[in-house]
Amino acid sequence: MQRPRGTRDLFGEELVSVRRVTRAMSEIFARHGCEEVETPLFEHLELFTKKSGSNIVNQIYAFKDKSSRELALRPELTAPVVRLYIQQMRSMPKPVKLCYFGNCFRYEEPQARRWRQFLQAGVEVIGSPKPEADAEVVALSYNLMRELGLDFELRMGHVRLLRELLAHAGVKGDAQDPVLRAIDSRDKQRIKDEFIHAGVGDSDEKVLRGLIELRGGAEVIGKAEALLKEIPRVAPAFKNLQEVIECLGPLGVEKFVVDLGTARGLEYYTDFVFELYVDGVQVAGGGRYDTLVETLGGDPTPAVGVGFGVDRIAQTLLKRGMIIPEDRLDCMVLPADEKVLGECLKIATELRGAGFSVDVDLMGRSLSKALAYANALKVKRVVVVGAKDLSRGQVSLRDMVSGKQELVARGEIVKKLEIVT
Repeated sequence: MQRPRGTRDLFGEELVSVRRVTRAMSEIFARHGCEEVETPLFEHLELFTKKSGSNIVNQIYAFKDKSSRELALRPELTAPVVRLYIQQMRSMPKPVKLCYFGNCFRYEEPQARRWRQFLQAGVEVIGSPKPEADAEVVALSYNLMRELGLDFELRMGHVRLLRELLAHAGVKGDAQDPVLRAIDSRDKQRIKDEFIHAGVGDSDEKVLRGLIELRGGAEVIGKAEALLKEIPRVAPAFKNLQEVIECLGPLGVEKFVVDLGTARGLEYYTDFVFELYVDGVQVAGGGRYDTLVETLGGDPTPAVGVGFGVDRIAQTLLKRGMIIPEDRLDCMVLPADEKVLGECLKIATELRGAGFSVDVDLMGRSLSKALAYANALKVKRVVVVGAKDLSRGQVSLRDMVSGKQELVARGEIVKKLEIVT
């Protein structure tokens, strides 16, 4: 039997790296005042088609249950968390700050660092329209990457700025979506084709191209302002982008790239957006989605969030040798012969009760083979229990690194291990 295509078995260093990332995320999320939530693995299919259209069905695992209800394995977690908010949390004091971890499923062509089952984590801040909320989500993401010790690039853009500029060019409503997808792809020929298909005139195309090619630090804002000065309808969006950037300094976000060609792939984003890259690979992305709560049946509610690709981040840490394996065991108890196995189990129970991670050799090996087994597991200390030593109320404590061995009183083994561990 083989595992399904596009899935992985996790163990050893790979699983250690995933757990390292999720622990760091849990700590950062808690520091920023987020409450953890968990939603079902499957939801009603409509939850995902309502915001993304029926074409999304080809990209997700959709099925009918025994009562012919149309369901789907969740392809992402923002929509389920928003559904949870609408159903059970909308009366809570605002903003509602939620965080989550969960496996998601997408029927995509498997490729490097992309799987059909993947672990996503994220944060949603629901209820605040303030630019400070956007900036705090960015700062949380920024702090996480620094906590993990990764060098990264933070890119920021503004979807409404692009939409207003397209509307000025005569491209409105749903006709904007394929153009935005082309812009997000960075494919120059595709962008040109979509401009032609949408009927964008030469002068408007020049402004659009000028804007989406702007990339740099805070100085980009001045260049964009000069480029857009004759188009007043973009002023509110442009001001919002400026306000978010101004909030980043007090939150400790020092390095970022203003990239006005950043459009994000998900169509529910409405305003400020951002992405995080490591070695040219996107590992996180988010932004403001002020219409999604209403789209999914709630009252009009502003919201901003971010999603992290846990697997991609963990793979990066592993590739860079930044994961230090933790010792699985503090010690192993080895019986010198079968007659003392019962006493070995008692010692292991006492040590576990004192907080140590302990195992016992239960294979009936000779002492020499048991020592070799412990060495293969990289156990640093073993407790050797022999009948002769026990009769004198003693056991042997052996340091597997130095080879040093000493007799320890049976009743003192916990205290002795506390000293040397």
